[in-house]
Amino acid sequence: MPAKIARKRRDMPAEAAGSSRQLNLGWLGGTIGFNLRVAQEASVQTYLRSVADAGTLAWRFAMLEFIDLNPGLTQAALAKAIMRDTSSLTPALDDLCKRGLVTRIRPDHDRRSYELRITPRGRVAIGELKTKVQAHERDLDRLFTREQRSQLIEMLRQIARSLDD
Repeated sequence: MPAKIARKRRDMPAEAAGSSRQLNLGWLGGTIGFNLRVAQEASVQTYLRSVADAGTLAWRFAMLEFIDLNPGLTQAALAKAIMRDTSSLTPALDDLCKRGLVTRIRPDHDRRSYELRITPRGRVAIGELKTKVQAHERDLDRLFTREQRSQLIEMLRQIARSLDD
């Protein structure tokens, strides 16, 4: 009979587990994917609390920023940049267009796609959200040295590059 391999317990704090005892995460506690997801969720929840008065635009900030920085960006290029498929992006873009923050323009050279452009109203929304996003980033910066921050961003980019289809 094979000998049992001693495994290090990876526990989650009681507050995260929602009880007075620590939750045994088993082998998941040592995985990059699980810890990346938990960290991302913690960051998103903190971010959403900090921009609560901005409503549903908060999670669309990156979309608005990319469209503003890249006039004429296509929906397909935007989807690739934020790692979404175009079908899940369409309702969000529809909403941004309805709000008057983004316009879709059919280019003469390609009648099958749209170029996305930010509107003046969209620029105002970006300005208001950017202040809050930058404050959230400062909160995250307090967790790391500059070197650690740079290393973390590079590691996250490496994951995205390496796993990109």
